Amino acid sequence: MQIVRTGPDDERFTAWCQVWAATQRAERPDEEPRPASDHVALGRRLTTPGGSTGGTHRAAVADGTVVGALRVLLPVRDNTSVAHVDVAVHPATRRRGVGTALLQEAARLAAAAGRPSLVAEVDEPGVDEPGPDAPGRAFAAHHGWTCDLRETRRDLLLPVAEERLSALEAQAVAASAGYEVLTWRDRTPDPLLEDRALLYRRASTDTPSGDVPVGEEDWDAARVREQEAVALARGRTVLSAGAVRDGRLVAFTDLHVSPAQPERANQSGTLVLREHRGHRLGARVKTAVLRELAATLPAVRRISTHNLDTNRPMVAVNEALGFRRAGGLSTWSTRL
Repeated sequence: MQIVRTGPDDERFTAWCQVWAATQRAERPDEEPRPASDHVALGRRLTTPGGSTGGTHRAAVADGTVVGALRVLLPVRDNTSVAHVDVAVHPATRRRGVGTALLQEAARLAAAAGRPSLVAEVDEPGVDEPGPDAPGRAFAAHHGWTCDLRETRRDLLLPVAEERLSALEAQAVAASAGYEVLTWRDRTPDPLLEDRALLYRRASTDTPSGDVPVGEEDWDAARVREQEAVALARGRTVLSAGAVRDGRLVAFTDLHVSPAQPERANQSGTLVLREHRGHRLGARVKTAVLRELAATLPAVRRISTHNLDTNRPMVAVNEALGFRRAGGLSTWSTRL
């Protein structure tokens, strides 16, 4: 077996994407995997100079066949001691040392880039309380990685009953007098751009992150526009809702919808500035974006979100909307 460099314009990259698709089908047979176009768009962004994140790709090749895939993400503007690692091994070639070889290559690449901390996520589909032998967890633990954070995945089946949505919406509106709620699609309105950047910066410090070795992220208007452009290039529609007070954006929530899974949406982030909490703004922006989703993308039938169970205010809002446990997502790290 060889570990070789690849990328979105390399002939091997199609097979690299197919490894990811096979892995996702094995873990979530009821869901369509991410399309190759998504990986290609992200790969091109990572290798374009001037972005907030760089990266590289490697393929594990055995007898001329790609059997494993590695992506290493390298933050450029912040957290420059960290390398984020994504590893996939084709289900037909597991337990043959492919994953181990890819982790070793990730460590080599991180060391060469001066990144002593490696971070990776492990999807835990359909598992509420995984044991030590759960797929992914056992692999990470075997290689000496530490589980720094475990979030619960919750799914919301659509449509939400109008009585439930209206009741929560009315309570939120009553508690948030003086705030206006706006919705938009794909591109933050120019007057709110600087505030949006501040919200992203605060999200990196105010959202519970356990012991994951990451710190505050450096956001400005240009980085917000970069992220929006990447989402569009990856074929994703992003619906957003925000709360505004005195012309300033103080809360937001985002839903991502991919053309490969038009019946599914992912809640990618929700935050209320600390100084504006206590007015049920989280519930208000979430109900607003749900109404926008129903009006503009009615094919969506399920929304997935991830939260730390100790983040009770956000969990309470989600459960009031009807979100129910559907699995987990754990974050692991190691130091070189």
